[in-house]
Amino acid sequence: MAEWVLYTAAFIFVSPLLAPQLLAFPYKAESEIGTVWSERPIDDAALAQVSARTRNLLAESPIAESNETRPIFLTDGGWRWTWLANSSRGGFGLTRMASNAVVIGDTDLVNDTVTSHAGNTRSLSSVLAHEFTHGILRRRYGRIAMATEEDWKVEGYAEHVAQETSLSAEDVERLEARGEDHPALVYYYGRERVEAELAANGGSVDDLFDQTD
Repeated sequence: MAEWVLYTAAFIFVSPLLAPQLLAFPYKAESEIGTVWSERPIDDAALAQVSARTRNLLAESPIAESNETRPIFLTDGGWRWTWLANSSRGGFGLTRMASNAVVIGDTDLVNDTVTSHAGNTRSLSSVLAHEFTHGILRRRYGRIAMATEEDWKVEGYAEHVAQETSLSAEDVERLEARGEDHPALVYYYGRERVEAELAANGGSVDDLFDQTD
């Protein structure tokens, strides 16, 4: 009996990680970048604008398809975000590897922003572009290859596509002056390094990841 209860509890906990819609998001809408579930009411005009901005960012990547879509889950940063993000809840968003579902933290759709638990803010469209890029990389180069690839390259390329980073140059300067580390530094320096390598190799993402068609 105890074993059955344990298995049932594990199933209840894990199932939403594979299918976040099981957490009964109260709002749902269709967009050009995928079906969107949300904890807050969905403004159709704002969703259309965010979708267009996201698609414009993705269009700059030569390995993205023109009709990239994902299941998207917009949270208010509360219990659903904590459940779905787990150890990543300090960030802005994440992509579920098994389903490519994109889960976003405390979202303000109308203002195109996402706020982290630390109070930092990024544009929602850039976070979506970043997370979509993870799926694009896995599709092109393989899940295992991307799981074992260096973080600076994977996250740096995602930030390159997003055209935004969590840290500004001023933030990095202050951190370095104080001798402090920060988890977003790999994203910041990764983007710089990725953009330098792309500039040097003629913009080939395949060469960046040491892959060929």
